[in-house]
Amino acid sequence: MESLIVGLIVAAAFAWVAWTILLPAGLRNRLRRLAGRPEPIRTGGCGGGCCGCEAAGPKRSRHC
Repeated sequence: MESLIVGLIVAAAFAWVAWTILLPAGLRNRLRRLAGRPEPIRTGGCGGGCCGCEAAGPKRSRHC
């Protein structure tokens, strides 16, 4: 019984790692659409066009 529980935990951990790290974002979004779930909406991050991220480097655009 304990080995079954450990096996389920390991399988769930592998599925989470495969989903979040190994699969590209386009494939994850396609699988979400096939499952009938909406794609996640990105509100921030480096692709969002904000000007406050220090990790983006010293270059700034005119609108900031």
